[in-house]
Amino acid sequence: MNFYQGGTMIHISVCIIMKNEEKHIGNCLEALSRHGFGKKNHNRYGEIVVVDTGSEDRSVEIAREYTDSIHFFAWINDFSAAKNFAISKATGDYVLIIDADEYLESADMEQIQSLLVAHPHSIGMLLRSNYVEEDGIRSIHDDRVERLFSRRDYHYQYPIHEQVVPIQKEPPEKTASLACYPIPLHIMHYGYLLPKEDLDAKARRNNDILFEEIKKRPEDPYLYFQIGQSFMLMRDLASAYEWYKKGLAYDVNPQLEYVQMMVIGYGECMLNIGLEKEALSLASVYDDFSFTPEFVFLMGQIYLNNNMYMQAYGEFLKCLTMKENRTQGVTSFFSYHNIGVINEILGNTEGAITFYKKAGDYPRSVERLKELGAL
Repeated sequence: MNFYQGGTMIHISVCIIMKNEEKHIGNCLEALSRHGFGKKNHNRYGEIVVVDTGSEDRSVEIAREYTDSIHFFAWINDFSAAKNFAISKATGDYVLIIDADEYLESADMEQIQSLLVAHPHSIGMLLRSNYVEEDGIRSIHDDRVERLFSRRDYHYQYPIHEQVVPIQKEPPEKTASLACYPIPLHIMHYGYLLPKEDLDAKARRNNDILFEEIKKRPEDPYLYFQIGQSFMLMRDLASAYEWYKKGLAYDVNPQLEYVQMMVIGYGECMLNIGLEKEALSLASVYDDFSFTPEFVFLMGQIYLNNNMYMQAYGEFLKCLTMKENRTQGVTSFFSYHNIGVINEILGNTEGAITFYKKAGDYPRSVERLKELGAL
């Protein structure tokens, strides 16, 4: 991206690390190209820097169609090291970090220009939509991730689930301005739509690194959360439950997104491994987490699984009044469907049909409508 800031050009380099990503890298780079990045567009909005960590497929060959800035880095089980190496090869003042299995959906370049001028030493957070699939049904989980920053102010830390941190521990004069801000840039992440064996391999690789890291930081609940996430990816819910439980034993802050996700994962595991009675204990932290629709929805599921239908009904109704947060459908079709389920359980077929129809084309609602002869 080339913008003017007081007569001085602002330049952004898109940085990508990859290994055996021939299934994704072409789509990733083509999306960037459509938005004006890379050599196909004469680097109109910025260059693309690709670092390969040992591909044995056509990844590098594909990347050469979009950029001449391709570099090689021997994999050392450290994502931060690889990303920092990519940043070191950037020529732009700012870097935009994109993963090989992410595709740029939209970006407001003019607005990003203004934000860079207003927040030169802060971190831009883009919107990421994560596609996941369970039991043949796809859903989308949105989050904000830190990806746009000055390469002179920040770098990555930690071998896995790396975090953007200041290069200087106490940046002079910039400390007050260190903050994150949302940018109008939206990416789609398809990395979870892989065959089970590929997802399992990815999760095992992550845990190999995490188990080494937790030896150094044994009291960091974030690591327990991420290990739990890896086991969730492998659908080893009993192990995920144990790691989430360990993480939540620490004094955690409910305002942190990963803590909210850890509580949700913990509750979902209990519901799926026969601990629905134990899951009722999450009612004790209702006031701490009920500002998120995902937690309210979880409590509805917990009550539903414990045959507490009126309590469940109330939670799902509450979800319908809340603003959508991370998981698309929690404040709409998921809750409508579950209210339909409760009506059907209680013998109110007409009410069930009404709410199933409100769920639109949600597959499970469509299936129930067919069973009830309403389609």
